[in-house]
Amino acid sequence: MRRSPIQRNEYTKRNSNGISGVIELRLSVKSDYLHVGSGSSTYRLVKKIDNIDALVEDAIEGNIPDLSAYFSPKLHLMTKYSNGTFIIPGSTIKGLVRTRLELSIPGSCYIVSKDASNTSQTYRNIFKPRKKPRDRFDPVKFPKVCPVCDLLGNSGLASRVTFSDFVGEKVNSQNVKVRGDEYECVTKNSTFRGKVVFKGLKSVEIGMLLYGFGFRIGNNTITSKTMLLGRFKFSDRQFGRVQFSLVNSNPNYLNYLKEFVSKFKPLDFNEEW
Repeated sequence: MRRSPIQRNEYTKRNSNGISGVIELRLSVKSDYLHVGSGSSTYRLVKKIDNIDALVEDAIEGNIPDLSAYFSPKLHLMTKYSNGTFIIPGSTIKGLVRTRLELSIPGSCYIVSKDASNTSQTYRNIFKPRKKPRDRFDPVKFPKVCPVCDLLGNSGLASRVTFSDFVGEKVNSQNVKVRGDEYECVTKNSTFRGKVVFKGLKSVEIGMLLYGFGFRIGNNTITSKTMLLGRFKFSDRQFGRVQFSLVNSNPNYLNYLKEFVSKFKPLDFNEEW
């Protein structure tokens, strides 16, 4: 399958008039587990160390004490605020939305998902990505950008949409062992809440944003599809399935979504592999 050539147009000036507002959303975990890593890890003490002196003497004599029985496997931590509240960073949410739009809209460029060499077979089966060149923005030499870059920005071009962190609302957590390590996960039916703030958008661009969050049209109403997010989403069906819902719907959203679908004729992907 050949992809459409990149469709570039003059970029929208960031002070242009348009629709401004806020979309509040809820993310629900549909799989057994969701792990969005913080990049930090630790070890848990699982057994009281009652022979410390003997272990120290052993170390002084030049031997390496075997402490494996006292500690858990390496525990990979979820992203959390300093007060312990689980979150999904706004940058992660933006990456999810951007990737789906780049893959869905014929003629858009790749930024996040550009010809990665380490993608899984499941990813390739679902999205069937094709190599495309970058769409680098230069306001003087190259002021034209693809629709997704015009909405969400590019190197040197600001986004017109701001994504908040999605903060844990009703969250249950569990440490899950995978391939010898442990992963701190939130469990099925946990929910997070966040929002996107936009300024100066056209109605069709709000429809684009909704489409990127997985909203679709069914029986003349807005429906929501399952999307993949986080660790192991392509390798273990127990992980990484989420769904967005609108906290406060707007009667115009359905028309915005219809306008976007009519204009761009986006591709759709079944992520329920």
